Amino acid sequence: MDDTGVSGFTLVELLVTLAVLALLVTVAAPAMASFLDKARLRSATQTLAQELRQARNHALSHQSTIHFSVSVRAQQWCYGWRDGSACQCDSHTPASQCRTAHDGRMHTQGSADFPAVQLTANRRPSRDTVVFSPLRGTATGTAFSLRNRYAEARVIVSPLGRIRICSPAGREHSVC
Repeated sequence: MDDTGVSGFTLVELLVTLAVLALLVTVAAPAMASFLDKARLRSATQTLAQELRQARNHALSHQSTIHFSVSVRAQQWCYGWRDGSACQCDSHTPASQCRTAHDGRMHTQGSADFPAVQLTANRRPSRDTVVFSPLRGTATGTAFSLRNRYAEARVIVSPLGRIRICSPAGREHSVC
């Protein structure tokens, strides 16, 4: 066993390793971007559906009319809900904020939380309100579309107050 005491990599081995690593990064980067954007869309869709369900449950449990307001301006959007009357999710005025009278909690979410996800309400392009009734949890039916450059999903509120998620392509959710 002859050990010369020299260990390490040759310059050729190091350059080959770096070239292979660079090739892997250039191939994986677009796939990673697609994966992250799809995950953001999935998260935004599930969060919207969960907030709608929470608003409906609040209407039923506290026997109060709940107004779920959505505001879309250019690439910025937000939504929020409160009891009594419609709120403005992008307002800093206490009288128009999306707070419930029962516990005073803020119920808002916005496009800053989900970069590259666009939200549209299917009734009006700028402002939409879903009203949940305290009797049986019925609602003013509507649909919301969420999309980015890779996928699209819809959150549908039926007149009976049921909330479901679907997608036109049928990959992530059931087909619309």
